[in-house]
Amino acid sequence: MKGLILYVGFVILGAIAAAGIGYYVEKHSTATISLILFLSLFFANFVGAWIATLLVMDGTLKNALARQDQLDAEKIGKAWMKQAG
Repeated sequence: MKGLILYVGFVILGAIAAAGIGYYVEKHSTATISLILFLSLFFANFVGAWIATLLVMDGTLKNALARQDQLDAEKIGKAWMKQAG
């Protein structure tokens, strides 16, 4: 639950930053350039928010995809199935 709250918080902050930057660029350039920049920042925000959430939760990105956790869970499940069957 903590991770979800952090992720949503980072996404909201990133969206606000993207809108602010887009607004600033629109004042000094064209609306088309501003829209392209805003959309690029907005969608990159989702990836950046995920990475930031992982860094805050774990302090590292070495287990970002949880591959080792999945392998460990599968070993435990296989051992349990052998024992039960």
